Amino acid sequence: MYIFMRVLFAIFFSLITFLSCFWDELKSIGPELNEVDIKCTENKYDLVWDFDTKINSNLIYSIKNHLTWVEKSNKNISFLVTKDWQKIIEKNTEKFNMIFSEVWIFLIKANIIEKDSQCVYELEKKVNVYAKIVSYISDKNDFNLSFDENFKKNRIFFNKTILENKNTSSIQDQFLSQITDKLHIFQDSDIIIINSNNYLEILQWFEKLSKIYNINFPNKKIFIVTNSSFILSKKLLSNFINSLEVNIYTFSPSNLLNFLNYISWGNPSTEIIKDKYYWINQISFDDSSSNLFFLTNFTNKLILSWFPISILGIIFSLWIAVTLINFTRQFIWISIFNLYYPIFFALSIYLFSFQTTLILFFASIFSMYFMKFIYKRVHFLLNTKLSLYFILYIIIAIIFIWILNLLNFVDFYDLKSNLVIFPFIIIPMIAYKLFADERKVFSFGFLFYLLEFIFVSFIAYFTIRSSFIQNMFLAYTELLIIVFFINFLIWKFTWLQILEYIRFIPLIKKHFQEEE
Repeated sequence: MYIFMRVLFAIFFSLITFLSCFWDELKSIGPELNEVDIKCTENKYDLVWDFDTKINSNLIYSIKNHLTWVEKSNKNISFLVTKDWQKIIEKNTEKFNMIFSEVWIFLIKANIIEKDSQCVYELEKKVNVYAKIVSYISDKNDFNLSFDENFKKNRIFFNKTILENKNTSSIQDQFLSQITDKLHIFQDSDIIIINSNNYLEILQWFEKLSKIYNINFPNKKIFIVTNSSFILSKKLLSNFINSLEVNIYTFSPSNLLNFLNYISWGNPSTEIIKDKYYWINQISFDDSSSNLFFLTNFTNKLILSWFPISILGIIFSLWIAVTLINFTRQFIWISIFNLYYPIFFALSIYLFSFQTTLILFFASIFSMYFMKFIYKRVHFLLNTKLSLYFILYIIIAIIFIWILNLLNFVDFYDLKSNLVIFPFIIIPMIAYKLFADERKVFSFGFLFYLLEFIFVSFIAYFTIRSSFIQNMFLAYTELLIIVFFINFLIWKFTWLQILEYIRFIPLIKKHFQEEE
């Protein structure tokens, strides 16, 4: 025990001696460590809120820390607002509230002093106060304004929002990410222009967000750029007049540049509507209905109940596509194997994209011939063959899409839809029907068969994508009754009976004459 205590004492004494030798050096590096700790970081803070606003808008500016989420109150913050280098107001506060009561360019400065580190930060930004706000929403990226300077010169804030993808489901995501942050700007806008085929979805999201955030849009003017007929536009848009409490107008895309050029000079929109341009149509709310048009009234009730207008348009155009294909089968004598597979193939191209549909089609062909190679060596039952074919197809299709997405040939936004299961299931069935075991590939019969399929598919595709057909039947749904009777007349068995009747008319007349 005595020896252990002596060893412990010797170690303790040696440690004290070692530290005393290096004490001066430790003291010399101390200030350097302190300087590193308290070194001020550049771009640590930022001044946030809107710097393009409308006159008499209430704005609240605050300081945002980029380096940490935890905000400490151990700092002094002061705000200074100047106009033409003359001080207007100065306050010491963490959040600065300001109402700009005149149209001008103001300068707002923020001074931040940290109490612990004594670091000083100075922020400075311009605030552009405009007389009006015009909001423009579009999904067309190739639109360039040649009169942007007119808006700035006349102190009009042109708030442009571009929805980069035209897929309906992705537009909903973009609407939430882009428009939700600008909702107060849309609330202060005098005019809102929507140049998108998905204008109904955009207006529906405006309605939903206005209810969620309790935001009103009283007496706003919303202009819809559309090629739809006035009757259809009135049917689709009249419901929003009461729900959003706005005035809604429509005009065709060919007049968009004239319209924007006119309002860019600060001209009042009331002049445009009443006196200047006859091509602007005002939508009025009309809940009256006629009992004579049952189908049209039924379509109106579906639309007013927020049934997707795009699905209604597809259903009506599919009915026309079936009629046209029936016509080609009876009069041009196309012996296409099935009426529905070409229509389903065309519908897949319309709902998604030509690239995505082709990728799935080639993946199914590759899977089919790979499985045929295996079937020559291993025998399976028919149900097992089909199951293995579908499993391999799904794996290869996912691999193809992943590789082509890396090469920027296909975009995953094409697959962000609730209907994505439709092409994944129907396209391998189409390929299996086309490339059946009993057909010899590249033979004359197979090539003629394939040309028939392509011909009928393109008839169906151009019919489905026709906005004229969709708009016409949405506006006048009773036309479906005429289409039904036309379809009935050219139906296979009915038409053959009519042909046979015409063919044997001379014999029937002769038979009646002999009886007489």
